[in-house]
Amino acid sequence: MKTQLIIVVTYLVSLGLTKGQNVPPEPTSLSTSPMLAVHSEASNSPYSASLPITTEQSSISHPVRVKNPSAYKNIAFGIYAGLNSTKLKGESTGGDISGRLGYQAGLFVRAGGQFFGQVGAEYFGSSSNYFTKGDGQTVNDIQDKINIHYIQIPAYVGYKLLESDRGISAIRLQVGLEYANRISSSSGQFNLSNSEIKSGTFNGLGQLGFDIGPLLIDLTYHYGLSDTIKNPVTGAAASTGFTGSQRRILSASVGFKF
Repeated sequence: MKTQLIIVVTYLVSLGLTKGQNVPPEPTSLSTSPMLAVHSEASNSPYSASLPITTEQSSISHPVRVKNPSAYKNIAFGIYAGLNSTKLKGESTGGDISGRLGYQAGLFVRAGGQFFGQVGAEYFGSSSNYFTKGDGQTVNDIQDKINIHYIQIPAYVGYKLLESDRGISAIRLQVGLEYANRISSSSGQFNLSNSEIKSGTFNGLGQLGFDIGPLLIDLTYHYGLSDTIKNPVTGAAASTGFTGSQRRILSASVGFKF
């Protein structure tokens, strides 16, 4: 009996020792590639979050062109020349505009973007046929050309209705005012002296313009705000008989800006 008890105790002790033994872990099937090995070592580091590993190939990105309005100049200079047709408010033309064509040439500076300002200077020659009531023996005694030459200073504010990305080409609408200073005149049979033609007058301006690259085309209407020819009706001076001598002018010009 004693012998059997010793055998049972010995068996239980040996069984307990077997269960307490450490069993080595089975080898895993993970790849032993250098990339995974580096990742495994990095994951044990406190700085592992700042070292992301990716197996995707990065693509080369090209810079996107962004419009920079400040890179384009906002000041332009220009020159132009063209023809005009002048009518005085009180004249009778009979539908005939022969001999009424004049010409102009000038320069300007323009500053701004879609809204802009423009100021310039121009030489302006205008010609008008004028009929005045009188006791002349022939038609030429009461009708003749009045030619007046001016230096004019036009000033505009404008808005570009349409424009290209760089603002080089555009459709413009402008309004403004000009001062016209008379420098010479002739009046044929009317025999008007320079003293009878005002040395300075003002005109209202309306303009439709087209910029096609460096080329420009302008259509301008000049609306006279005061009489061109003096017409005293009181005092010692006799009346010249020229009523309604405010100028009405339509001009067309072509030019270049740079």
